[in-house]
Amino acid sequence: MWPPFVSFADQSIYLAYTSLGQHPVIQVLWRYLRPVDLDALTRFRDNLAHGHLARLIRPALLPFGRHQWISAPPPSAALAVAEAPLAPEAMQAWADAQVELPLDPVRGPAWTFTIQSFTDGSTVVSLAVSHCIADGLTTALAVSEAVRGERRPPVYPARSVWSAHRAAITLGAELQRIVRDAPATLRALAQLARTAYTSRAVYNTPAASPLVTIADEQTVVFPSAFIYVPTSVWDARARSLGTDRLTLLTAVTAAFAEALGRVRDDEVTLLIPVNQREGLSHTGGNSVALATLKVHVDEWRGRLQTFQRRLRATLLRTRREPNRLAALLPLVPFVPRRAFSAASHLALGALADLPVTCSNLGHLPKDVLQIDGGAADRICARGIDRPVARRAIEARQGVATLFAGVIPGFLALSFVTYQPGVVTEPQHLRALVERLLADYELAGEFFDA
Repeated sequence: MWPPFVSFADQSIYLAYTSLGQHPVIQVLWRYLRPVDLDALTRFRDNLAHGHLARLIRPALLPFGRHQWISAPPPSAALAVAEAPLAPEAMQAWADAQVELPLDPVRGPAWTFTIQSFTDGSTVVSLAVSHCIADGLTTALAVSEAVRGERRPPVYPARSVWSAHRAAITLGAELQRIVRDAPATLRALAQLARTAYTSRAVYNTPAASPLVTIADEQTVVFPSAFIYVPTSVWDARARSLGTDRLTLLTAVTAAFAEALGRVRDDEVTLLIPVNQREGLSHTGGNSVALATLKVHVDEWRGRLQTFQRRLRATLLRTRREPNRLAALLPLVPFVPRRAFSAASHLALGALADLPVTCSNLGHLPKDVLQIDGGAADRICARGIDRPVARRAIEARQGVATLFAGVIPGFLALSFVTYQPGVVTEPQHLRALVERLLADYELAGEFFDA
C-alpha cells in the first residue's frame, strides 16, 4: 500500500501550528435538557475512534518530505463524566475549558470527548478536534457515521516499533513522493515568480497602523456566542430583503465586522471557505478554497439583490478557478520551520484589511443531533484557536469568525471574536450579537438559555 501522505493543505496547517504555536480546534457542543444515555455515548465515542478521526500525523523524516497519516489507537479509558454538576451560568466557561484540554496531532490524542451535567437538569457534551486532522465538514461526517454505527476499516498504517528497515522504507517512499510532486513543485515556483513580479507595487502599499500590543504572555480564549434562529424567521427576513438564506448570512457577517470596527477604506473584507471535496470518499483533513469578497459599508444595507449577485459570482469563480494560494501549496514541504514562521507572521501582518470569516457548514445531517440515541435540544459548532498569548492576537489586530450550520428547523450560529477595545469578554460579544440581530429584525435563543 502506498504510504498515505497528507495533502499540502493539511501539512501547511500542521506547520503553521508548530511554527506559530497557535493550535486551531473544531469544537461541537450538544446540549440535552435531560440526563444522557452514557452507554450510547460510549458506543458513539468508540465509533468515532474507528472513523475519520482515527488518525494522527507522522512528520516526514526528510527535511523536504511529505508528512504521513498513521492510525491512532482507540481510547483505552472509560468515558469520563464530571461528578459535580455546575451552575448553568458556567456553561460557556466549561465549553471554553474543553478547548484548553491537551491535543496533539502527532502523539495523540487529537480529539477529546467530555460530558458535564448542570444544576438545571441539562447536560452538555463537547467534542474538540485538532484542526490539523479534520475541518468542520470532516468532523460532521465523522459524527454522522459514528451515530449510525459505521466503522471504517483501518486505512492508515499503525504506529509501529521503529527499526532501521522501516526507516529505510519510509525514506524511500518520501523520496519517491518528492519525485512525483516535482512537476507541481515547479509549477508552484513559476507561479511564485509571477506573483512576486506582478505584486511588487502591493508590497509598497501602506498597511493599516498596527495596534499597540501588550508585552505579557497572558493567554486568552476567544469570546464566543452561540445562538439559534428559526429557519422560518431567517428565511422570511431574507425574502423581505429580496435575497436568500446564504446571502443574508454573509450580510450579517459583514455587519458583524462593521460592529467590531474591522473596516478599512469603508470596506469589509470577507473570507468565505468553499468546499473542494469530490464526494464523501474524501479522506483528507481539510479541503477548502478561500473566496475573498470586499464589500462597501453601504452594500449590505437595504435590499440585497446586488450583494447577492456579487457573492454568487465570487463563489462560482472560486469553485472554477484554482486559487493562487492553492497553486503555491506544493512549496510547503520545502519551507524551513523558521522561514515558515516568518512567512506566517508576514501573512498575518498582511491581514491589515481586518478580514472576517464566514464559515458555513450548510445542512447538517439530522443524525448529528442524536449522539446518545435521542435528539439533542441544542447543537453548535465553532472553529477556535486553543488559548493564545494576548500579545499575539493583538499583533494580528484581532480575529472574527461567524460559523453557521443548518439543522432541522433552525440556523445554528456561532460568533467568535477577539477585538481589542471592543470585544474581549463573552458578555461583550453576547450584547453585540443581540444588537446585530435586532438590526436585521431577527431574534433567537442562546445555546445556554
